[in-house]
Amino acid sequence: MEELRCQARIGRENRSGAAPLTVRPAGRVKALRVHTSLSTDLRQRGHGGVLEIESDIPVAKGHASSTTDILAGALLCLSEACPDIPEEAAHALALSAARRLEYGDYLVHPGIAACAQRSQQLITAYHTDLRWTIVGVDEGGYVHTEDFHRQLPEDPGTADVHEQLFGELDTALRAGDGPAAARIATRSAELHNDRLPKESLSDLTALQRDFGALGIRVAHSGTLAGLVFSRHQSDHDARVAGCRGALDAHGYTGSTFTLEEASRP
Repeated sequence: MEELRCQARIGRENRSGAAPLTVRPAGRVKALRVHTSLSTDLRQRGHGGVLEIESDIPVAKGHASSTTDILAGALLCLSEACPDIPEEAAHALALSAARRLEYGDYLVHPGIAACAQRSQQLITAYHTDLRWTIVGVDEGGYVHTEDFHRQLPEDPGTADVHEQLFGELDTALRAGDGPAAARIATRSAELHNDRLPKESLSDLTALQRDFGALGIRVAHSGTLAGLVFSRHQSDHDARVAGCRGALDAHGYTGSTFTLEEASRP
């Protein structure tokens, strides 16, 4: 199973107020922007140095890499400026700062969370026992979220359909109905395929039948697609292994991820 993580730190070399803070890798400018912006809000003096982003999250693939960078930069700034700040307050301030840069996935909520995309306001945090495993493929290339939304603006004609799907998904997650949630993910993937086609979709549909996957999920602004299994399936391991072998035979390089779920209060 693959575990993806991102963290930020300030390098101590050349750490002084005389030089501006820079970022490494150089392309992670959103982390730098949010750290600088939040430092200004908190009236922190500039301290130079290098904001280092240590991340194994692939960029522009659909893993929410830029949002993760932003939150890592914001939370680092808060830990420096307000080391005793309560976690909930840190998360609220980090999201407030992140809102200035982009809208996207919101990773400060454990497990599955529904958020209003543009306002970054939490709608519902779900406590589930889906035990999902995603056998995913990367179709290659890159999708930059901002460019994607600029080139393909939202279609108002599909709003009612997506609202209905969200209502169905909310019901499924509250009930802990993993198969129903996976079917809704499949429907969403199919609907989105005219906006960002996944060449693997037909192969994944066939493999879903062959190996009894619960559904198909795709990155809606990324290059990832995959099949959903659950450890509730008694032969889960055999299904996943067989699916990975079949993907290899089709010329795909598969990766396996597990869904992190929030513990019940």
